[in-house]
Amino acid sequence: MTYALIDNATVTAVQRATGAVAVKTSDTINGDLCALEKFLQGNLFYDDLLCIDNYKPEHRDSRKQQFPYLRFLAPSEFGLEEVDAVAQKEAASIRPEIRGGEFVDEDFSALLEQLKMNMVCTWDQASSVYYLTMRMLGYRGSEEYSKYSALSAAIFAELSDAGETRGRWSKDVKLVSSDGHVFSKSEFSESSRGDYGGPTRQLEMFVASLNWLAYKSIYYSTAAKHLKADSFIHPIRHAYQVHWMKKVGAFGHDFTARLLANLADKTRTSISEIQSHGATQTVALDLPLFSAWLTQSTGSVSNAIEAARQLRNEGHFVTMRETLKAIRIAFDEQGIASGNKRITKLMDDVDKICGDLRRSYGVRSPQGIEGSFLIKTASSVTSLFGVSLPDRDFALSTPEFMKSESTKAFTTVVKDITKELTSMERLGGLRDLMAKSFRIEGEDHGGPKVQEPRFRYVKSGWQKPM
Repeated sequence: MTYALIDNATVTAVQRATGAVAVKTSDTINGDLCALEKFLQGNLFYDDLLCIDNYKPEHRDSRKQQFPYLRFLAPSEFGLEEVDAVAQKEAASIRPEIRGGEFVDEDFSALLEQLKMNMVCTWDQASSVYYLTMRMLGYRGSEEYSKYSALSAAIFAELSDAGETRGRWSKDVKLVSSDGHVFSKSEFSESSRGDYGGPTRQLEMFVASLNWLAYKSIYYSTAAKHLKADSFIHPIRHAYQVHWMKKVGAFGHDFTARLLANLADKTRTSISEIQSHGATQTVALDLPLFSAWLTQSTGSVSNAIEAARQLRNEGHFVTMRETLKAIRIAFDEQGIASGNKRITKLMDDVDKICGDLRRSYGVRSPQGIEGSFLIKTASSVTSLFGVSLPDRDFALSTPEFMKSESTKAFTTVVKDITKELTSMERLGGLRDLMAKSFRIEGEDHGGPKVQEPRFRYVKSGWQKPM
């Protein structure tokens, strides 16, 4: 059996896409549609879908009714409190720092760079006091602006998850001016006309969202290893997950660089290059956007999900699941290096199946068939950030995977949300059909503020560079 661990943020995104849960801004729609695609891929390519049942009690029954095929796991029954403690401790070590208007700490700086979010912070005047304000470095109305809006909305949406599940988040951030002055909270509390008043609430919530995103990425990555499943987290969390896997030594630096380049370029040569790199191996799937084809064929996202549950029983999908299972067994029985020899033989089958799937389920845009590129990685790492989670046998009747000791390789799935957002936007009218069930309860905030590059370091009566 193969298992995909779906995070609660993805389940909520699917609920928003079906209209079961409302959204506060239309900027979150494309990010939720990316999560929907990931959810459908889990349904099509894995034998069983797992979800940790730590959502608010008043919402749990409705989620189980909407998704009866998900296997909900009670944290207390499967040793997940230990996973949570480890994740919270690791997340607490993150020290956000904004220096000269940019994040410079190793965690969030790397995250924003990977997401291609050209973000700057400036001191903007309000009521005669200057507050540190987040802005996009670019131009309103550009393609980059649309992508930045969707990414920032997806990050802010993390706080809705924080409101529904327990965990760790913090809005604390170290602020340092370009000349090296470290701002203190006492400076801001005593501010008067013309002084600095600290970060805006929006910036504070952005930092809190990043902290929650990091914590949940660590939590689900570690939980997936503990449960011997592949982590299928919300696409916005993948960017931090890749950074964290490199940080803790599960991914080597060179491997991470190749992986990110591969996600960006989708070239077969780079796929083959990163397949055999030290203790980590990869399998790449160049897939169509199943969510688009299924919605077009059935008329709604809800119908598309039901259709996917039926489609998973057809030949190509059964064969793909069996092939991916054979690859996993090769890793487990022969180790990463030896297993890769068998993978080479199986990859031809994977490529042929992906080609057939694109021809059968691909939806064309003016740029060609829009795709969803998914990379499955397997690592021989046995511990994460120096803490080994024990591989126990649990005296429980279900699920059976908890009793198995055969799964040794730590596997995860990686996607590039920036590419997925572009593919979604290119669908045009079909994207609108996919978005028709979203219920917006609230007012759109008008998009993020913009700082044109030529004014990046210009001082005016109402704004100062940091």
